[in-house]
Amino acid sequence: MIFKHRYMRILIAFIFIIGLSLILLHHTSSKKNILSKKDTIPTIFVHGFKGSSRSFNTMFERFENNYYWGRKTMVFRVSRNGHVFISGGIPKNQKHPFIQVIFDNNRSSIQDTTNYLKLVMEILKHRYHVNDVYAVGHSMGGLVLTNFIEQANGQSNYPTIKKLITIGSPFKGIERKSYYTNRNNTGPAVKDLRTNSHALNKLLLHKREFNRDIKVLAIAGVVLNPRLGDGVVSLHSALANKEIVQPKQFQSKIVNDINATHSGLHEHQTVDRYIGEFLWGIKEK
Repeated sequence: MIFKHRYMRILIAFIFIIGLSLILLHHTSSKKNILSKKDTIPTIFVHGFKGSSRSFNTMFERFENNYYWGRKTMVFRVSRNGHVFISGGIPKNQKHPFIQVIFDNNRSSIQDTTNYLKLVMEILKHRYHVNDVYAVGHSMGGLVLTNFIEQANGQSNYPTIKKLITIGSPFKGIERKSYYTNRNNTGPAVKDLRTNSHALNKLLLHKREFNRDIKVLAIAGVVLNPRLGDGVVSLHSALANKEIVQPKQFQSKIVNDINATHSGLHEHQTVDRYIGEFLWGIKEK
């Protein structure tokens, strides 16, 4: 009888310890699955002149499948008449959700494209309750995002851009004459991309409207020499947003590489690394 009682006490104690361990394990696992507010901030990706649904796609694939940094969860497509079509969403507790923005009218002016972006941002704010975003813009996409930031400053109907990355964005315009004689380069955007254009001068003129709390990273490519830059945008032009933002806000990275072409920058793994470090503090070995 005494042995039986002792056995029961040992069994109960064992069950208690196992149960407590399972509770602690579940609690610890649940805490790990709860992401910080910074980790759930969406990042919007804005293509440049003549960009399409293919823009950034291979970058998304690398971010998702090679580095496991996050996932593209949402796509906004803005039609030529300003209708916004949405696929996907922002899953709760999704780590680093990516949002792709596609403009069907991919040759429109900087201001018209900015107006399209405002439609997207307003939907994110009011329908999806997104208050903060990070933003990445390639080429003219960086100009559009900068223009948006200046015009949206102090307005509560848009999310706040906390960090901005521009990749090969021509803040001083595209200097190559052959760019404008190319028959494929047509549309209002071409006028805006010229050096000393009204649209580019306007960005500089309204620099005081640029939110001083936003951290900015400008990424430039140099294939052969700085004057030619990435083959389309010179080094000077790609880093000229330093004239718009405050020095304490601004960082720059230069990719010196034969593959650091204008269309190749967002396919470059060094650019991936700069994005990961700047937006999410990820340092790849």
